[in-house]
Amino acid sequence: MLTTVMMLSSYLLLALLCLLCNCIATAFCPSDVMPSRQRLSSLSMAESNHISSKIRYLGSGDDAIIRPGVVLVAPKHEYDHFLMKSAVFVYAIGLDENEDMVIRGVIIDHPTAFTISEMSPNVMGSLSDNLMFRGGRSGSDSAMLLHSAGGADGHVKVGEMIGSSGIYEGGVVSAMEAADAGLASPDQFKFFFNYMQFRENELEDMFQGVVDDDGKIDEWVSLEVPPEFVLNSDLERGEMWSRLRNTIQEIRKG
Repeated sequence: MLTTVMMLSSYLLLALLCLLCNCIATAFCPSDVMPSRQRLSSLSMAESNHISSKIRYLGSGDDAIIRPGVVLVAPKHEYDHFLMKSAVFVYAIGLDENEDMVIRGVIIDHPTAFTISEMSPNVMGSLSDNLMFRGGRSGSDSAMLLHSAGGADGHVKVGEMIGSSGIYEGGVVSAMEAADAGLASPDQFKFFFNYMQFRENELEDMFQGVVDDDGKIDEWVSLEVPPEFVLNSDLERGEMWSRLRNTIQEIRKG
């Protein structure tokens, strides 16, 4: 997959994305497929600081860079039911079934009360206890798998990496086999049903900042984060959002 960049204020670059990006990836059916978990908050201070140091700030508001593999962090003033206190991993930019340019992502910190095996009995073995996360409002209850076990040295043979995120999509059967054989940890896999979908005008409206009570502009922010942040399955709703908001404040102070 070619690495592509979109600035919200540029219609030209959005058109280029249409030509350069792959079309929106299809999701697997829930009828096809929780881990031993490690909370990010349980890491040692040194480990936590090391992971946080890998976060890269990619702008905010109209200057935010949006491309596959980034995480979009909501502002405090976002009141949409799904997007409020959310962190959204962008996994695809391309044309939908109506030939419209869309951006698709999944909310990474909206867990459900169900494991993947409760929703899809065909997913068995080591991955059967992985929690299902609600990725968004669109998708007709379709499900998808994101993981960090792909690539040339990985044990799940799928397509190319999503941007430069270290994350791959799909390969459910191969993922079950790798996890059961001990070649990959269940913590490397995360299941979502549904997704968020945005058109250009929707993003432009979303990314308009609002002046908060302190007189500062509060707006959506784009980040590159380690795959551990996206794939962490031991998150309460809004927990990763809160952590990333704190990191953004530290970056801006520095």
